[in-house]
Amino acid sequence: MNRFVSAGAVFLAAVLIIVGIVAVSPGEGSTASGTSTGDFRVDGPNGNVVEVDLVARETTQEIAPDVNYQVWTFNGTAPGPVIRVQLGDTVRFTLTNDSSIGMQHSIDFHAALTPWDKNYQPVDPGETLTFDWVAMYPGVFMYHCGVDPVLQHIGNGMYGAIIVETDALPAEREFVLVASEFYPGAKPIDGVFVGDLDRMKAVEPEYVVFDGLANRYLESPLQVRPDEPFRIWVVNAGPTLTNAFHVIGTLFPHVYPSGNPTSPMNGLQTWNIPPGDGAMFELQIPEEGVYPFVTHAFAYTGLGSVGAIQVSDDAPPKPESYPTFADPFSAGVLPIDDAGLTPEPSPEPSAAPSVEPTTEPSAEPAACEPDGTTIDVMAMESVFDADCLAAPAGKRFEIVFDNMDAGIPHNVAIYTDEGAGTPLFVGEVFNGPDVVTYDVPALDAGTYFFRCDVHPTTMTGTFVVA
Repeated sequence: MNRFVSAGAVFLAAVLIIVGIVAVSPGEGSTASGTSTGDFRVDGPNGNVVEVDLVARETTQEIAPDVNYQVWTFNGTAPGPVIRVQLGDTVRFTLTNDSSIGMQHSIDFHAALTPWDKNYQPVDPGETLTFDWVAMYPGVFMYHCGVDPVLQHIGNGMYGAIIVETDALPAEREFVLVASEFYPGAKPIDGVFVGDLDRMKAVEPEYVVFDGLANRYLESPLQVRPDEPFRIWVVNAGPTLTNAFHVIGTLFPHVYPSGNPTSPMNGLQTWNIPPGDGAMFELQIPEEGVYPFVTHAFAYTGLGSVGAIQVSDDAPPKPESYPTFADPFSAGVLPIDDAGLTPEPSPEPSAAPSVEPTTEPSAEPAACEPDGTTIDVMAMESVFDADCLAAPAGKRFEIVFDNMDAGIPHNVAIYTDEGAGTPLFVGEVFNGPDVVTYDVPALDAGTYFFRCDVHPTTMTGTFVVA
């Protein structure tokens, strides 16, 4: 008899535990702040279709005061436009590749459920790709180019934030921040820095920023009113570093990993956002003043990862709504048109920028010697396999160039010196994997300079004619 009573007591306790779990389940109902969450995702489209068009192009952008950088972008800015859709919307997406340097580009929406081998493949210059996907999960997500090497495409600026909104969140003032890193080469060419893939691989950033510019929101802080509830959506584009997001002088009542409103974390001081992820931060600051926001990884904070929130009664009213396509340099508040951004490309650096020409060959001693009239050179992972090439003086010769980098354009060009002001020979730019043989006219004896014009600071070497 006692055995049956004990078994019944255990069964009753188990039922009570299960009932208790169901009663406190966050899947339906409210969070600690009283926000209705609904489910963590939807199962199908809501019938609304949103047209989203992105154009991949290269242009020049200031990433720090007086530092111009050749960015690879979506719609001419790094980061690209802040995109907003509603949970359950069908996104009718079109990518146009308008590359001026022969680069393949692609798209990867972290918010989408769609086959990689169908919709995330490289798009050739001049070509267009269109596909539909349904926004099934609410939150804040990264989008980026996924062409190999992805490190180089993201490191040069091809990323942005997309927010999938839900009615579960109350209307509040909102800001969108995209954290990222820049890795310029050692010196500018024609006043413009280009990305250094070796520095990207070594994780040696020159700048760690929010919204594409070092210390962007120090002089123009984000503005809110005292005791006003507001939220900040943050995406960490990386490509490599974790962003330890922190606001000095306050705490986060609630943090939502990936921005999903069914996953609240309460009363946090700092939240780590890995590269390729995001979070939504809810704040409410009672006292007027300035509250800096930073990455709390302080080896990188001083590289430009600092902004400010100005809490003041003089803050403007919160917007009634936020645009589907928003200016990334206004923290996602202004429409693209109001921000003065247009779909036309900005002035671009040439694929082979130059400085003042030099006509005389270098007097430096030869680093290698000619061995016949055929020169073999290979590019792999955007690096030449030799840093010295040699040809006989006064004889025509050929360069057999093997570009092993799939979808990445390279060439071989010979200049009188490192300034690249006077070309002696400029080979055709072509995408790998492929092999091209260049027929090069006879050159006078001397020590010259060769490079890839598409990657003019990372793919270089000495060219000896003797």
